[in-house]
Amino acid sequence: MGILAIVLLAICIFAFFIPRIEKKQASCLWKLVYVSPLLLAVAGSAFLDTSVWCAGIYVTAVLMLFLLYATNPVIRKLILGAAAAGAAVSVFLLLVLNKGAEASILADFEKGYATMREHYVLTEEKGIDWDALYAKYRPLFEKADAEGDEVQNYRYWLMFTQEFYDGHVGYETASEDTKRRAQCEIFGRDYGLSLCRLSSGEYVAVNVEGCENSLSVMDYGEDYSYAESYRSKSAEADRLSLVNAGLHNGSIITAWDGKSIEELEQEVDVYAESIPTRDNEEFYRPMHAAGKGGDRVEIRFLDDDGTEKSVEAPALGAYYPRMRSTIKRLDSGVNISNLDFRPVDAGTVMLRIYQMAYDSKSYEGSDYTAMSDEIREKLLAYRDKGYKRIILDLRRNGGGSPFMVGGVVQLFAPKGEHLISYSAVINEKTACFERDANGKYTKNGKVSYMGEDLWADGDIILLVNYETVSAGDLICHLMADYPNVTIMGFTGSNSSCQAVTNVNMKEGALAFSAVPNLGEDGEPIIDSRTDHKRGVPIDHVIPFTEDAVRAIFDNNEDYLLDYAASYGR
Repeated sequence: MGILAIVLLAICIFAFFIPRIEKKQASCLWKLVYVSPLLLAVAGSAFLDTSVWCAGIYVTAVLMLFLLYATNPVIRKLILGAAAAGAAVSVFLLLVLNKGAEASILADFEKGYATMREHYVLTEEKGIDWDALYAKYRPLFEKADAEGDEVQNYRYWLMFTQEFYDGHVGYETASEDTKRRAQCEIFGRDYGLSLCRLSSGEYVAVNVEGCENSLSVMDYGEDYSYAESYRSKSAEADRLSLVNAGLHNGSIITAWDGKSIEELEQEVDVYAESIPTRDNEEFYRPMHAAGKGGDRVEIRFLDDDGTEKSVEAPALGAYYPRMRSTIKRLDSGVNISNLDFRPVDAGTVMLRIYQMAYDSKSYEGSDYTAMSDEIREKLLAYRDKGYKRIILDLRRNGGGSPFMVGGVVQLFAPKGEHLISYSAVINEKTACFERDANGKYTKNGKVSYMGEDLWADGDIILLVNYETVSAGDLICHLMADYPNVTIMGFTGSNSSCQAVTNVNMKEGALAFSAVPNLGEDGEPIIDSRTDHKRGVPIDHVIPFTEDAVRAIFDNNEDYLLDYAASYGR
C-alpha cells in the first residue's frame, strides 16, 4: 500500500496541470484521472490492506472525485492540495512510521491459527493441543515479524503445519522467489550426495555428484536454476571430490563429521512437505539429513572391498535441489498421459493414474460415465488378449475428485454396492460440523458405487508412495479389501483424505482439512491418528536394496514397476 500511496501522490501532482493541458487538447478522458484514485484504492483494499494506516489513501480517492464537478480554479487547488496532503500522509505513515506494516508475518499467523483452530476437522482424532501450539509458535512468528525474516517465516510455517501429521495441512508463500530462497537456506548445504537407508539398516549414498545420471551442481536446469546463486565459487573444481575418493551410488556411509547417521537424523527438525505417518517419515528422514554441516564435512564410508575410508567433502551449493531430485527419482511414476495404458510384459499391463481428473466438464460435477466407458473398453481388450496382471501406477498421485475414484474402482470391485464415504452434518450457524455425544461426527449423505468385477480372474497391484495422497489414498482405501488386490511400494501412501480449504493471507496461504469424509462407523476415513500409523494398508513393502539403488540412480530404470510386474512369479 505504500507504493500505492506514492502513485496517488503522483496523480495529484499531475492533476494540477490538467486544466492547462485541456486548453491545448480538450478531451473527456482527462476525467479518468480524477476517478483513477478511487479505482486504485478499491483494488488496494481488496487485495492488499484496509488498516488505519491507509486512511489517507481513501481520503485522497474521495477528494479527487469532487474535481469532476469543481470549476472554480481556487476551489480546485484547495481540493487538490488536500488530496495531495492525504496521499503524502499515507506515504509517511506506511513507509516511515509503520516501517513495513505490509510485512504481516505475525498477523498472518494469528489469522491462520484462528481459522484453523475453528475449522480443522481432525482436532480430536489427531490429539491437537491448540493452546500448546500457540504458546510454542507465536513467539517464533513474532520474532520473524520483528526482523522481517521471510525465510524464518517459511520455516516456522513448515514446522507448524507438520505438527498435524496431515498431508492436507500445508503452507505456500505468495512469492515463488521467497519460497525458493527459503528452501535453499533451510535445507542446508550440498556436499555432493543424498542419503538413503537400506531395508537392511545401512545408510548409503545416492545421487552422488560426478556419477553418471546424478544431479550435477554445475547444471541445475530450469527446475533448480534459482539455486545457482548458492553454488560455491570452487564447485567446479571440487565437484569430483567424492568419486575421486572412491565414493559412489550405493556406498555405505558409516559416519558424518564424527557422528553416526542415526545421530545426524536427530538434527532434522523440518521436512520439505508434511509426512503424516511414522514409517514414511523414517524412509525420507535420511534424505533431509544430508544437508547438515558447515563449510566442509568429513564423510566416512566403506570402499568396495569393505575398507573404511574418509573423504573431506566441501560444500558445493544449496542442498535442496539434490534432495528434491532424489525424492523425485524415488517417487516418480511412469511418464505418460493420465489414464493411459501401457503393456509391461507379455502378461502385465499398467494403467497410469497420477491425478483424479478426466476433463473439466466432469471435474465440476459427479458424472464420470464417459471416463468409465473409455477405461472399460481398453481394460476388456487387454483381458481378452490374455493379460492376467494389471498395475495401477498411483505414484505421485496428487488427488482430485472422489467421484472419479468411484468411476475407476467400480470396474475392479466385486459385484454389488460399495461405500465411498459419508458426508457430515454441518451447523449452518457456526459453519462447523456436528459431533454426537460420543464425539463422533454425525453422518449425512452417502456416496457409493456398484462393482463390475471385470478383472476377477487376474491380479491387481496398486503401486504407491507417500506422494500418493488424498483421492489417491482413497483408491487404496476402497480397493484394499478386494480379494485380488496387492498394495505395494517402498512406502505406503500418504494417509490423508479429508476435503481441503485454504486461508489466503498476505505473505502466503494455509491449507488444511476442513470437511470430513466418514466411514460406516462415523469415523473419518484414512487419516493417521495420534500414533501416526497409516490409515491405509500396504500389503508388501518393497525392499530398498543395493540392487534398487543401482537400478534407479545408475541405470535410470523403473525398479518398482519391474518389481511389481514380476512379484509372486
